[in-house]
Amino acid sequence: MKRLILVGGGGHCKSVLDATLAMHEFDDIVITDPDIPAGNEIMGYKVVGSDEILPELKEKGYHYAFVTVGSIKNTLVRRELVNKLESIGFQFPVICDPSAIVSPTAIIGKGTFIGKRAVLNSEVKVGEHCIINTGAIIEHESVVGDYTHVSIGAIACGNCNIGKNCFLGAGSTLIQGIRVGDGSVVGAGAAVTQELSGECTAVGVPAHVC
Repeated sequence: MKRLILVGGGGHCKSVLDATLAMHEFDDIVITDPDIPAGNEIMGYKVVGSDEILPELKEKGYHYAFVTVGSIKNTLVRRELVNKLESIGFQFPVICDPSAIVSPTAIIGKGTFIGKRAVLNSEVKVGEHCIINTGAIIEHESVVGDYTHVSIGAIACGNCNIGKNCFLGAGSTLIQGIRVGDGSVVGAGAAVTQELSGECTAVGVPAHVC
C-alpha cells in the first residue's frame, strides 16, 4: 500500500487531491487539518484529525506527506509544516497533474505541485515545495527557487531566474532573462521588464516597485 497524507484541507487541497487522483499512484489518501473536525470529508476523502496525529499516521504506514496549504505572498506556514513533516520522517512526492506538459529534461524538486495544463519547457529547474499552478508557463532554462508560487496563468519566459519564497500573481509575465530576488511579490497581471531585488513588491505594466 502506498499511503499519502495531505496536510491542509482548504481550496488548494482540492486542486492537489484532484491531480493526485488522476495520477493513480496512491492506494490510500487521508487529510489532516486543525480547523476541520475529524470525520468530515473533502471530495470523498476523510479528514482524520489535526496535525497532532501525524506521528501516529506515520507509524500506521503513511510514509508520504504533501503540504496542501497554499501561499499568497508569505510561505512561512508552508515552510513550518515541511519542517515538521521532515522531523517525523515523511517522504515528499511530486504531484503533477497528467494534463501538464513537462519536458523530460526538466528537474522538479520534492514536494512540488504542478497544476492542470501547466507547461515546464526544456531544462527548467523547479525547486522543492513549489506551486506551479493551473496554466502557468515556465519557459526553457528558467529556474524557480524553493517554496515559490507561480500563480494561475503566470508566464516566465526563457532563462528567467526566480528566487526562493517568491509569489508571481495570476497572469503576470517575466520577460526573457529576468532575475527576481528571494521573497519578492509580483502582482497579478504585472509585466516585469527589469530585474527585481529581493523582498520587494512589483505591480503594473511595465512593473514598478511599490
